[in-house]
Amino acid sequence: MSNRRRVWLRSAVGIGLGAACLWAVAARVDPDELAASFSRLRPGWLVVAVFISLGIQLLRAWRWKVELSVLAELDYWTTWKVVSVSYMMINVLPFRLGEPVRPLLMAWKSGLRVPAIVGNWVFEKMMDAAAMVFFVHLALLSADLPDWAGAASRGSLALFGLMVALVAGYWLGGDQLIDSALGRLLPTNASRKVSAALSSAREGLSVLPHTGLVALVALLTLALWSLPVLSSWVLILAFDFDLPFAAALAVFVAIGAGTALPNPPGMVGVFQVATVVALGLFGVPLADAVAYGLLLNAIQLLTLVAQGLVALPLLGPGAGEATRRALSEDAVSS
Repeated sequence: MSNRRRVWLRSAVGIGLGAACLWAVAARVDPDELAASFSRLRPGWLVVAVFISLGIQLLRAWRWKVELSVLAELDYWTTWKVVSVSYMMINVLPFRLGEPVRPLLMAWKSGLRVPAIVGNWVFEKMMDAAAMVFFVHLALLSADLPDWAGAASRGSLALFGLMVALVAGYWLGGDQLIDSALGRLLPTNASRKVSAALSSAREGLSVLPHTGLVALVALLTLALWSLPVLSSWVLILAFDFDLPFAAALAVFVAIGAGTALPNPPGMVGVFQVATVVALGLFGVPLADAVAYGLLLNAIQLLTLVAQGLVALPLLGPGAGEATRRALSEDAVSS
């Protein structure tokens, strides 16, 4: 199957799944009940939720600047612009087809090699998995959640353990093992090229020996993932639901579990199913839960897109071409 056909197929699966999920919840809701749910919204809390969601990207850029500080001294606002454009693409395109944008844009702006940035991405995902383990277990301790939450806990813990083993093993000498295996499997020239790419990827893990930086990244990661939880809680207050803080943790866990599915643009549909399931555990009526899910999804998506649209022209001449290159067939298939 050609790259183009794979991209179209993945896009169709993601969009189809999102549409099916959205129909599944919307078809069961009376429009008048949905309108009544929105009519009870307290706008002051809504403004607070928007500002919290805007802060997610600001904190994400700071974390990435710290992660890459052992490779290059990057300007914060350059990092923010790359992060903003990248996450806009990741969220508006289905199946996370925008993922190649981040390493290629940063390589274009900083001069760092793409494999080194990809190596850093692996470290970052390891830290994200650790944060997910923390919040899932916090949710389990603070509320009586069903079996799917326990499964999410075990899955996130297993993912974190696997990533730690892979990252630590590769850092401690896995590149030599891979080199020797490549030498037996590939021709000499191909083996050298792949080995060079892997060596560059290892550069992206250069933060590991710097325990102070790793600790700072861990703190920033916890703070970063606390913001979506806080935004979920503030929107619970906006709808005047009589719920404990554990409900916001349950929403976060459910949405996190939903990311395991093929992502439609903006997670529309999957997001609403996740919030309906999570709030249903606390007895929230369906119409209220759907209204909540639609608004929370809109806030998080629109704040991402707004920052991306602001950042794109600020990246400077060539930003559009660099982004198109990142979204090309070669980039998507890599």
